[in-house]
Amino acid sequence: MKITIGDHLYLVKGAVHWALYDLKQEKLTVMDKKSAYFLTKLSEILISATEKRNFIQNNARPIWIETLNLGICERLFEPDTSIDSNNLVLDLLWLEITEICNERCSHCYGDGGPMRKNSMPVNLVKKIIKQGNEAGFTKLQFTGGEPLMHKNLWEIVEYACGLHYQEIEIYTNLTLAREKDIQRFKKMDLKIATSLLGHNSKLHDFCTKTPKSFRRWYHNIKRIQSFGIPYRIGVIRTKQNEHAMADIEKFLRNENLISQKEAFNPDDIRPVGRGVDKNLLPSKSLDYGLCLTIKPRFFHQAAQYNPCWRGEIAVAANGDVYPCVFSRNIITGNLKNELLSVILKRLKKTYWSITLDQIAKCCDCEFRYACMDCRSLSISNGKGLLGEQIRCDYDPYH
Repeated sequence: MKITIGDHLYLVKGAVHWALYDLKQEKLTVMDKKSAYFLTKLSEILISATEKRNFIQNNARPIWIETLNLGICERLFEPDTSIDSNNLVLDLLWLEITEICNERCSHCYGDGGPMRKNSMPVNLVKKIIKQGNEAGFTKLQFTGGEPLMHKNLWEIVEYACGLHYQEIEIYTNLTLAREKDIQRFKKMDLKIATSLLGHNSKLHDFCTKTPKSFRRWYHNIKRIQSFGIPYRIGVIRTKQNEHAMADIEKFLRNENLISQKEAFNPDDIRPVGRGVDKNLLPSKSLDYGLCLTIKPRFFHQAAQYNPCWRGEIAVAANGDVYPCVFSRNIITGNLKNELLSVILKRLKKTYWSITLDQIAKCCDCEFRYACMDCRSLSISNGKGLLGEQIRCDYDPYH
């Protein structure tokens, strides 16, 4: 439940506390029940905004002082002008164009490797790209397996570049990229995503189970860096490399692969694909803390849609469609024999519409319209589709 109490100002009730969302200053403040209830009831009275503010100033001085300190008093009880749209923005289309990979990473969520045989036919890839563009997706990522092992990759990418995607990214292990591939990355204005599992050959190659993978990765990421190609590097934390996180961060910073101001955010292995092996789990999970976003569109969309799944889909090499790459046990259709528009309607109704108001514990949290979510983690950890968030330690009942 969200209650507007002014321009860009909302109150959200939790089990114990309330939260004041200031969408103009993009700030969130915890508020006690008594003050929140007072402002809520006053907002319902049919008098002018000025009269309501005068009433607080004369009869509820502590609350008035708090609104002054928060910089919201002038907007209290004024008409809300923040974005409140029912239109869902389609964001990311993950396209796994092949299951084949030259590496054998122990944690691979897609179970890719050299022994896999399936690659998506070119005509199917193009059909999906075209339908995704027509549906309104703004971002397209080619992933795998290893995309560079698809024999028609550049024909596919060239076709995608002729459409109207705002961003096209290739997720690659970088070991197979030749100089002419890197030049194509630059010429086609592509973005690159890649993973690093160790700060040296010994550790990285051990995790990928591929000799010389670190050496090739390092050579190509430095070439990409020198070309000014936009890139991002994900660090997956497993039992094999958890001891080396500080060394990996130091390596990335020393090589200027992440800036000194940029946060180093490794991600614990996801229990999907080969990642279900409990021997790969770190001895202790990372402390992720609260991940809050206080922005108008995020806030209003969070009241209607899931903050993670909404506007995203993943398509496997066999045409199966998932809500995301980590939700491989939820097949919502297959694009070999269905239109994307039909599957999107199904996703929107069944999965994208799962808000945090429906999630165990989250439904009683005052931060639920600013918080991220991961239904995939809840499912893979046995909590079910509506189970509480695995990575959240916040207690809304305390």
